[in-house]
This record gives sequence, structure tokens and C-alpha cells, in this order.
Amino acid sequence: MEEKNRTMIEEGRRVLEKLQSRQHEAYFVGGFVRDFVLERPVKDVDIATSAKPEEVMEAFSKTVPTGLQHGTVTVLTGAYSFEVTTFRKETEYEGFRRPAEVEYITDLEEDLKRRDFTMNAMAMDVEGNLIDPFGGRSDMDRGVLRCVGEAAERFGEDALRMLRCIRFAAEYGLEIEEATWQALLRQAPLLRHIAMERVRAELQRMVGGADPARAAGLLLASGLWRHAKTPLALPFAAWGHPHAQAVIAHLSSIPAEEDRWAVLLLLIGSQQLEAVRAELRALTFPGEDIARLTRILAVHAHLQRGDAEDAAVRPRPEAQAQASAEERAAAGFKLAVLSHGKEAARGWLRAAGLLRTAWRQQAGAGAASPAGTGRTGQYGTLLGKSAQSGLAVAQGESDCLEASRAGAQRPEQDAQPSAKHGQPSQAVPRLASGRYEASGGLSTDEEMHTSADKACLEELFSFMTEEANVYLENGEPWIRVMPVYSVKDLAVGGSDLMAQSGQKAGPWIGETLNRLLERVALGQLENILEILMTEAFRPTEMRDE
Repeated sequence: MEEKNRTMIEEGRRVLEKLQSRQHEAYFVGGFVRDFVLERPVKDVDIATSAKPEEVMEAFSKTVPTGLQHGTVTVLTGAYSFEVTTFRKETEYEGFRRPAEVEYITDLEEDLKRRDFTMNAMAMDVEGNLIDPFGGRSDMDRGVLRCVGEAAERFGEDALRMLRCIRFAAEYGLEIEEATWQALLRQAPLLRHIAMERVRAELQRMVGGADPARAAGLLLASGLWRHAKTPLALPFAAWGHPHAQAVIAHLSSIPAEEDRWAVLLLLIGSQQLEAVRAELRALTFPGEDIARLTRILAVHAHLQRGDAEDAAVRPRPEAQAQASAEERAAAGFKLAVLSHGKEAARGWLRAAGLLRTAWRQQAGAGAASPAGTGRTGQYGTLLGKSAQSGLAVAQGESDCLEASRAGAQRPEQDAQPSAKHGQPSQAVPRLASGRYEASGGLSTDEEMHTSADKACLEELFSFMTEEANVYLENGEPWIRVMPVYSVKDLAVGGSDLMAQSGQKAGPWIGETLNRLLERVALGQLENILEILMTEAFRPTEMRDE
């Protein structure tokens, strides 16, 4: 155990002892106990007590009333903070998310009974003795994730628990118990009541977690993504295509969560930049994150569509015509760097590198179909039979663009839970095989849309395994040798141009500086003030001489 964890736990024990010295019961609870039992690093320590909130605040000199309406007080001691919550019972929930009323009680077991999963419904006393009335330890030993009591009730109380179910199953490598899985499928429409920022937080934890591939597979199999409060337009079902599965299976090899998102978004939105931006906004991603991710996708779109190569012929057409294919590719890549930034270009190199590596391995293993073997193949039935048929072959780039336009026009799903919704399979979702039956078939419109999505994915596959090679093999060296990356790096500025010309500021300054920037970045001009000033005011008909 790390020293930091050991110190935090010791401080937590002092909190328990202080409460006990005042004749109150106090225990470690929740995620801390779960991770402590599993010998995993702990991030925080939660405490449950029979003491009322006011009694907790009386017992400690430094407290913060962080959630008095729910009986929670944060105790500050040493370098750590501990959330201390009074034993409680929650009789009713409102909005399928929050308890309408909280009743303080004195029974630990009754308090544990209200929690979501058995693995989170354990407690531990100050001496390290485990209190486990619902068999959480046994479930973890068996590799099973199970709700406390009736799963349908737990999900009906708080619909966010369905996403937490998927996250915990992936993070801890657990099999979802059959009754819990079936209840999740039936209650999936309730997710519409959950704020998008809560949904986004769970998705981020899945993507940044220990097994994002399994999280993505379970998410698809559950159909939960169809029931977000704000309708999501991107073709998430395309993650079930074998090409996408081969990539997603390798996601955990990427350390940074942002790079994992870039890969996932490339798979379903490589030519749908505005749709990606709108989707990230709908999911309440911070503006900086949206900007970084969309810049990475913009680099890709720039390269795949060939815009960069077309732009590269502008400065010196006759010289460009004589250039080799690699020189034209270098010019195109550098112009993409100028347009979207070197960090975005490097992000694209990392994401595209994973796609190419995964697809080369897929080709080498002969895993081109859903029936493939190994880790790639085990996700082949995630979407169920009708979803796989929805990934029928489609043709042409026009289908990709049409899919982008049509995505936001999908009909909304029924928001009320129904046992018949999606006609969930009775199959038990087994961890050993990784095969989960999906929550139902696709409508005709969705099948057509998914067919177009497959065409987009296959275009991406073709680009990444063929044309992109020159960028992936040379991109980083090209970035390093560039003399400038933005107009700020030029030896000339707007004030120099105005002083020389006598003209007032206006759009012409930006246009001139960007033209000079391209020429310098491509090695056609030296970044010297006198040279740039001469070029800036050279007559148009003489600029390419």
C-alpha cells in the first residue's frame, strides 16, 4: 500500500475513534471498502455514522456542511478530508435521480441496504472487520456485479446507476448478474431523466478506465446511448463493426484519456466535424476539451479529403507540379499543422497510429469478420443479429455526408420503461465470452443510417491503411523541422505592414501574414524581415516568379 493511502486511512481511523468516543457508531463504507478489500489504490475515504450532522460538527473543529440535506458533513483533519454521512433511509426518489426525503436512522444494515451494488454495500470498522450483509465480498470473489435487492428498484430510484453498472463491470472485470442485466435493459429509457453532465462524467470514467473496450461493448449492448436526455446523433452503433472493434480492443494501450476519445470519435465522425462538435456540446464537455478534440479531427479531415494537397499548390504551382509525391504530402501536412496547430497534428498522429497498428494486426490475424478469434473477435456479436444486418454494405462518400445531415433527425424513443422495450434477450451476459445480447433491433431508418456509417468507416480504414502511411511515418519529423507554426513566429507583424504601406488595419493584414506564413513554413521564403516585407508588397503577378 502506498504511503499516502496508509496515512489517509490512519487519519480516517482517528475520525472513527473520535465519533466512537462520543458514543456514536462509525464505519468506513462504500468505494473505499470495496477498493481496500481488492487491494486497489483508494482515492478517498467515506464514513457512515449514527451521529446526526450537528453532532458530527460538534465533534470536530474543522468541518464543511457539504450536504446537510442528505446528512453529509465533510470533516477536515490533517491533510485530508472525509465525507461523514449519517445513517439514513431513503423512502422516495424524485426525477429518477435524487431521494425526495431522507430519514435518519441508527441501523447500519438499513443504511447499506439503500446502496446500488453489493460490492458497494460493505462496511468496515476501525479494527478492519468487514460488515457484509448482502454478500458483496462473495460476489467480487466470484466476479459478479449484482444490485442490492431488486435491480429494477435500484435503477428506478436512480437511473444513473445503469451507467455505473457498465462502468463497474468494465473497471473491475465483473460479469453482470442476469437479473441485473435484464433490469437494466428494461429500465434503459429512464436514462432520459439524467442530466447530460452526469452522463458525460460516467462516459469519461469508462473511456479513461481500465478496460474501455469492454465498457464500449457493454454500452452498445445495453442500448443506453439511445436514451440520453439530449438526443445523440453520432452513429455509436458503428463501434460494433469489426473494423471498429479491432481498434477499440487496443484502447487501453493509450495512456491519455483525450487520445482515447480522439480514436473513438475518428471511428464514428472522421468526416463529420460539426456533428462531433455538437455531440460534445450536448454531452457538456468543457469548451477546451471540445476545441482540442475537434482540432484533431479537423487535421484528419484536412488530410483525408485532400484539402491540404490542393492548398499546397497555391504558392508555386509550377514548382509544386515538379515535386514528388512525398514532397507534396509534406507540404500538405505542414499546411494542416498551420491550420489546426502542432499539438492537434501530434494528437492525430497518436490516434491514427493506433488505428493503423490495430488494422494491420487485424489483417494479419485474418479477423475481418465478426466471427474472428481472439480479443478482437469477442465483440463480434455485441449489437445482436439485427444490428449486424444494419451494418450492410453501402457505397460512396455521399452516404457519409448524408448520414451526417440526417443524424440529428432520428425519432425519439419512448421515455417510459417497458418490459417489451427492445425485446431484451434472456441470455446471461457472460464475462468469459464477452458476448452480451443487445437491447433490441434497429428501426428501418436506423439500419439505413448505420449502413452509411459503415461506408464512412470503410473509407477511414482504406485511408489509414494506405494513404495515411506517409503522414504517420514522416509527420513528427516534418513538424520538428518547420521554421514557423503561426503568424506570431514570423519576423514581420501587422504594424510593420501598416508602416510600410501607410494603410489602415483591415482584413488585408491577416491575409498577407497568412500568405507569408505558408511560404515560410513550406521553405519557400526565409523568415527574415526584409525578405518578408519585399514579398508582402510584391505585385500579384510576380509572386510566383
